[in-house]
Amino acid sequence: MKEAKKICFLGKGGVGKSIIAANLSEALVRAGYHVLQIGNDSSLSSTILLRGFTDAVPALEEYRKNYVIQLADYIIKTASGAYCLELGSLEPGVGCMARGIQIIDEMMEMQGITDALDLDYIIYDIAGDIPCTGYILPMRDGIMDTCIVVTDGSVTSFVTANSIIAGIVKARRNEPISIQMLVNYADRYPTRSQLDAYAVTTQLTILDYLDYYQRLEHSELAGETIFVSQPDSKAALFFTGLAEKITVTKNIIMPQPLGRNELFRWLRLWKQQSLDQKSGVIGGDYSGNI
Repeated sequence: MKEAKKICFLGKGGVGKSIIAANLSEALVRAGYHVLQIGNDSSLSSTILLRGFTDAVPALEEYRKNYVIQLADYIIKTASGAYCLELGSLEPGVGCMARGIQIIDEMMEMQGITDALDLDYIIYDIAGDIPCTGYILPMRDGIMDTCIVVTDGSVTSFVTANSIIAGIVKARRNEPISIQMLVNYADRYPTRSQLDAYAVTTQLTILDYLDYYQRLEHSELAGETIFVSQPDSKAALFFTGLAEKITVTKNIIMPQPLGRNELFRWLRLWKQQSLDQKSGVIGGDYSGNI
C-alpha cells in the first residue's frame, strides 16, 4: 500500500491558507507529483482555485445522510491534474467538524484511494482559529506528517499561531511531528525581525516568507491559481520554490511555544516597535531576548 505524505495547513481565518494550499498543490503537480487537496470548510472554497466553476459535492454531508459512500464519487480531477475533495460542514451546534478528517482518512484507506490515484501528497486545508481538542486530534493521532501554521505577521494571527503550535506539541506528548510556520503578507507587517527571534527562541522552523503580490491577489479574485493567470510571475516562482522545499526531508525538532508570560513580554516588544515606527523612531533594537 502506497504512503502519501500528509500536510495540513492551520492558522487564523483570513491569513490566506486556502490560496497558499491551492497554489502549492498545483506547484507540486507541475513538479511531477500526484496531489489531493482536501478542504474542511463550510464554504467549500478551499479548492475553488483548482476546480474553478466545477461544483463540489461535500463528502461528509453526504456521508451523514447515507452513512455509506464511495469517496471516489466526490473527488474531482482538475485541469491542472490536481485532485480536490471538499468535506463540507455540520449542522450548527452538532458535533465536531475536525472529526471528519479522521473519518475521511479511514475511508480513504479502506477504499484504497491513495493507491487508486497514486497519491504522493495529501494537502489538508483545516478551517478554525481555536486549537480545540477536535482540531488537534488529526495531529495527535498521527494522521498528519507535517503541520504548516500560517500567520500574516499581525498580532492576532501570531497569537493564534502560537496557541495552535502549543496545542499540537501538548497533544503529541513528545512524539515528534514536523511543525513549520509560513508567514504570508510578510512585507505588509514590519515584524520579520521579531518572528525570526521567535523562531530562534522556540526552535521553530520558518518555512518561508511570502510577500504581497498584486498578481496573486488578482488571480485569486479571478478564481485561478497563479500558474494559470500569471505563470511567469514572481509569485509563481515563489510557489515553485515552496514546492521544492516541501519535498525535502529534514530532521524534526519539536518547537517549544511561548507560555502566557513570555507571550505577553513578546507582544509588549512588538507594540513598542509599532509605536516607534508610527512615531518616526529609527534604529530601535527589537530582536532581543523574549
